[in-house]
Amino acid sequence: MGNAALDDLVAAIDLAPYAGRWVAIVRKQITGVGLTEQQARLASKYQRPKEEPVVIFVPQEMVNKE
Repeated sequence: MGNAALDDLVAAIDLAPYAGRWVAIVRKQITGVGLTEQQARLASKYQRPKEEPVVIFVPQEMVNKE
């Protein structure tokens, strides 16, 4: 996934509640959250086992850019 596509995906979702955590996203929906990348991926795979999530870290600075 390119940077432009990732930026569009992040802009479409309110990530404020997930600051400081890893989130897994499938089809513009958050499908998993965790303190580590692996936790978020596993939570997502539990919800949607056939789909591969995009896993990103949500830094505090990203949320506080208002």
